[in-house]
Amino acid sequence: MKLNYLIISLLSCLFGFSQFNSSAPWMEEINSKRKGEELTIHEISAAFNSYWETRDRTVRGSGHNPYKRWEYHWTNKVNEQGYLISPEELWAAWNQKNASKQSRNTTFATPPSNWQPVGPFSHTNTGSWSSGQGRVNIVAVDPSNSNTLYLGAPAGGIWKSTDAGINWNPLSDYLPQIGVSGIAIDHTNSNVIYIATGDKDALDSYSIGVLKSTDGGITWNTTGLTLTGTNRRAGDIIMHPTNNQILWCATSIGLYKTTNAGANWTVVQTGNFSQGNIRLKPNDPNTVYAVTTNTFFRSTNGGDSFTIVSTGLPASSGRLVMDVTPANADYVYVLSAGTSPNFSYQGVFRSTDSGNSFVSRNTTTNVLESSQAWFDLAIAVSDVNAEEVYTGCLNVWKSTNGGTNFTRLNSWSAPASPSYPHADIHYLGFQAGKFYCGSDGGIYVSQNGGANFTDLTETAQISQYYKIAVSKQSAGNMVGGLQDNGGYAYSGGAWKNYYGADGMDTAIDPNNQNLYYGFIQFGGTLYISNNGGNSRTGSVSSPASENGNWVTPLVSNSVGEIFAGYQYLYILNSNAWQQQSSTPVGSGNIDYIEIDPTDDNTIYVSNGSGLYKSTDRGINFNLIYTAHAAISSIEVNHTNNQIVYLTTAGTGGRVLKSINGGIAFTNITTGIPNIGKNIIVHQPQHSDNPLYVGTSLGVYYLDDTMTTWEVFDTNLPNVSVEDLEINVEDAKLIAATYGRGVWQTDIPVQLASDDIKIMQIQAVGALIDCGNVTPQIEVKNNGVNTINAVDVSYTIDGTTNSFTWNGTITSTNTAIIDLPELTLNRGVYELNVTSTIPNDAFASNNSLSKTIFVNDNGTIGVVNPFTNTTDALISYNDGSLSTSQWVRGIRSGGSMDSAGNTVYTTNLSGNYPDNRKSYLVSQCYNLSNVINPQISFSMKFDLELNWDVIYVEYSTDFGANWSVLGTAGAGWYNSSRTPGSDCYNCPGAQWTGANTTNNTYSYPLNVLNSETNVIFRFVFHSDESVNRPGINIDNFLINGTLSSQNFELQNVVVYPNPSKGIFNISLGNLKPETIEVYDVMGKLIMKKNAISVTNFQTNIDLSAVAQGIYFIKISANGQNSVKRIVKE
Repeated sequence: MKLNYLIISLLSCLFGFSQFNSSAPWMEEINSKRKGEELTIHEISAAFNSYWETRDRTVRGSGHNPYKRWEYHWTNKVNEQGYLISPEELWAAWNQKNASKQSRNTTFATPPSNWQPVGPFSHTNTGSWSSGQGRVNIVAVDPSNSNTLYLGAPAGGIWKSTDAGINWNPLSDYLPQIGVSGIAIDHTNSNVIYIATGDKDALDSYSIGVLKSTDGGITWNTTGLTLTGTNRRAGDIIMHPTNNQILWCATSIGLYKTTNAGANWTVVQTGNFSQGNIRLKPNDPNTVYAVTTNTFFRSTNGGDSFTIVSTGLPASSGRLVMDVTPANADYVYVLSAGTSPNFSYQGVFRSTDSGNSFVSRNTTTNVLESSQAWFDLAIAVSDVNAEEVYTGCLNVWKSTNGGTNFTRLNSWSAPASPSYPHADIHYLGFQAGKFYCGSDGGIYVSQNGGANFTDLTETAQISQYYKIAVSKQSAGNMVGGLQDNGGYAYSGGAWKNYYGADGMDTAIDPNNQNLYYGFIQFGGTLYISNNGGNSRTGSVSSPASENGNWVTPLVSNSVGEIFAGYQYLYILNSNAWQQQSSTPVGSGNIDYIEIDPTDDNTIYVSNGSGLYKSTDRGINFNLIYTAHAAISSIEVNHTNNQIVYLTTAGTGGRVLKSINGGIAFTNITTGIPNIGKNIIVHQPQHSDNPLYVGTSLGVYYLDDTMTTWEVFDTNLPNVSVEDLEINVEDAKLIAATYGRGVWQTDIPVQLASDDIKIMQIQAVGALIDCGNVTPQIEVKNNGVNTINAVDVSYTIDGTTNSFTWNGTITSTNTAIIDLPELTLNRGVYELNVTSTIPNDAFASNNSLSKTIFVNDNGTIGVVNPFTNTTDALISYNDGSLSTSQWVRGIRSGGSMDSAGNTVYTTNLSGNYPDNRKSYLVSQCYNLSNVINPQISFSMKFDLELNWDVIYVEYSTDFGANWSVLGTAGAGWYNSSRTPGSDCYNCPGAQWTGANTTNNTYSYPLNVLNSETNVIFRFVFHSDESVNRPGINIDNFLINGTLSSQNFELQNVVVYPNPSKGIFNISLGNLKPETIEVYDVMGKLIMKKNAISVTNFQTNIDLSAVAQGIYFIKISANGQNSVKRIVKE
């Protein structure tokens, strides 16, 4: 086949949206009225909306969400009339893209890109109730090597593993993106692979027939089976077990057969077979079975002709699937769902005479649990036990008596269960003795009859992203929304699935790179993580009587205020949405929101083709521009806020530019073909104003030195780029794709003549400072010219101070600047620091804020009754350091009455809130001179059993690291449960449930009696539903016997301090066993065991470490002393 024809065909696959799934219940009426006609996306959506007007879309498995996913994906990828554009037009777009590449390679007009995958390759479930990574339609095992596996994804192509699913590699990245629903491997030559293209179940991609590779998937060619026109799908593809020239393929227009390895194909039976199955009778390939949505066919002449079998089967069905087993070649099992609109369970049927007739085995156990069998349905029979049958729709069910009785193996909402696969089962099958499952979450395998499933999706980067947000500080912190698989957070080099459902738009606090926000569909719930996705720490319900778009827009302004678009614009205030706009903005819902990066008062939103602008923080909006088509993204220039960019929807969409604040726009689309334009972003801090547009065919680039857009996609798979984000600090462009996960590339960096950037604020402790505080700031010369002086202004506790630092910082280097020592009372403070220089180019990187916890030293043996304000402790909520659930006061009434005593409590009245993690922090204690130290306090509690908890933690490194104190036992914790089907918040040692008697609890601290600085904290953690009266704590005490030893370690002196490298340590009359050096995050930097001492003095050399604050820990005679040092 010629390459041109292959590309044209594949482009048809990329853009052809067809008529969704013609079996969907809302398609029934419109199909009967418009039979054979191509429908626009608007007509299909109208039919869908009409159908759902009287039905509950929130029912799990209703089939509502699969359509909304499809609609959102394709809305921006059709022509102005709502139809698929022609293959010729697509071929022109593809040629234009390639011509742009050639121009770039010749003229070097565009800076180079070098896209690299970021993942997700794997993930940890930190809060999802339905954890998964990406949908898998089909699984195939090489008949010659059971360790070689293939999977087909609906928008991520075909992937291959040669080590039984441990590692996966893509085989279709540099063809225009295709889906795969069927795979066959030649049993005589493993390099020969056939794939049935497209997504048979949801039409995430469109089929152009069967492709073939003869080199193990390195290259692909078309075969004689090419599907043209609309509404074409392909599913099962099966090879004859002894003749590799014969194959069968199930399509939406018939069952095809080839006898010459795909060169020519013949329709041997008409009908819609694409979502059905083809099976050969074991040991008798002349007997072929196939099912359409409603009919069972049987052939006894090798599939050359077929007869209908109806005996024992339902008279009418909406979907059929079937399977056979070598354990009994005469057996055929059929799973049947009813007709539209309910697709209800009709039963499991079995033939014992090679498909001549069937008998009902079960018609009462609803193994479908839903009405979405038109979307996903599967059945499999064990290859060694003909009585062992498995079905899949919402979950996987199992029968051990030939389908007479079924037991559910898993629950889609219990990801910790060993038998868990993600919801919506598209494939079940036994291959090479193993049981495989393909679902909306990935590929799973069981080797013990479904009792345990192992997730094999790791390294298969097949996630379908809607949106992504990247932190201002680092490209290593990001959060995105995945189709089917919820919110994915990236931090610490790892992905975490921190909430479930469909993940949608996301945001990150610009001043806290670990504070993530993410919507589910329709803006139904906002989920929050304040620790980089390590857990789900909060949630906010949608505004009353509001439903947003399928992807509801979510943004943050420069100070971290969160906005969302429904009919009105809303702002997040005290864990609830507050209406911000005085009236609805336009007709229907807000589609997109853009906040001016230089002025939080200016907000743009779009609704359809209308662009609206507010200059009063979103209270009032005016329509300022109407585009030629629906707006698909908005971007404001980061340097000149009068420059505004738009992209508009559809393949005829444009890129538009305004130089007068959005009043008028000019068309700057030149160079981008007629393809969907999804997102535009502007790169800050660059005089050439680089722009990037994410399209259906990759990324394009334009700057002020150019007149036409050029391709910016080196190493990027040919995949639709749904969202783009820029991180200036790391000079990265990040792309979220629909089917191939997240990618990033370097972008051009330009240094200004003069620019200073404040990198970080450091305090003494990693989190909590014990005693006076001497903060430091790290600044970077982000310009070309050398800096010789820096003006520093800082504000704390309402007082502003300033000084000038003198020193030399050459281009791109950093310096540490000490602030004066701060003498503050115990409490929580906000430190704001600004650094400036003359002619500073960018004010946006001059300021930082840091919350400082100032603590003091507690006294051994003195009870803290919390009576007076001087007894108040530090407390704060996880992710909101300035607020706390813990409150000091007298609690009256009910079981939690404090009998007139002042206590610390989670709530003075009523019940505590859901989704709250809050800390109550003790003073700092020196236990190194205490014999048999012990912690004690009085407490009563009433918590939701096994869901809400309280426990105690301790830190010996100023809060950098915390450990749970103790284990369950008498006088201490009442529970040792670990996270599982409940108790998601349990660390494994905690109090939960209720004990409303005011008891005293105590625990020995002998393991800590060498520590000079120990901090304790109470951790209260509630889950997302059901709350109770809470917790009271009183009479906190650290007790023990003070030692009479002479503590020589307290006389250790370190000098000079600060130092540029060499620190001398005067030891008195001690000889230390170890000297350790830690950074402010608690990371061990250096350790000395064999210590050379001269005249009770030694030294350490830190010349090779970075400037900053460090801690020296000196251990001698079973005691420890910690000293703060500053490396200049």
